[in-house]
Amino acid sequence: MFIMAIAMVGCAEKAQNEVCDEFISDGKWHEIDAEKIPGNFVQHMNDAMLLTAGDSANFNTMTIGWGEIGKLWGRPVVTVYVSTSRYTCEFMESNEYFTVTGFPEEYKGNVMYMGKKSGRDENKVVNGGLTAEFTDLGNAIFSEANLAIECRKIYRAELDTTAAPTDMKGLYQQIGPHIMYVGEIVKTYRK
Repeated sequence: MFIMAIAMVGCAEKAQNEVCDEFISDGKWHEIDAEKIPGNFVQHMNDAMLLTAGDSANFNTMTIGWGEIGKLWGRPVVTVYVSTSRYTCEFMESNEYFTVTGFPEEYKGNVMYMGKKSGRDENKVVNGGLTAEFTDLGNAIFSEANLAIECRKIYRAELDTTAAPTDMKGLYQQIGPHIMYVGEIVKTYRK
């Protein structure tokens, strides 16, 4: 809310006929530069985000709470972590692109549903009350979202669970290892 208020004040200072890059509320997607992704990415992760891979014929999505955004090899990137036990891992392995989408607070329950159900067992996008739409590159984002980051995979590595913090080692005994995927941001959209 605080960031939105700052963005709205910034917009008010612009000429009335200019489009404000910091805050757009017309419900339509607008492409922005990756360096202008609003807010704190740690907070975005706390608010719940979706990771999606696949194409319009077959895709899967999952709730994520681990990730980073930054620069690697001079490129803007998003890094996400996916357990090998997750159905989405199959889609991450077999597709060149993935998306990360953020949602307004009122959709947190919908987003959390995506982490509790498996796409192996049901059409969780429909059952979770979300609506998929597709970018020019054919990657799924969601109509209810207000931030969509489209990425091309440029690196993957399985995490070495023996090097994990001691308090996290039990997690890997329960769910298996995670794979780290680094995606170069190719497009960023904001509403």
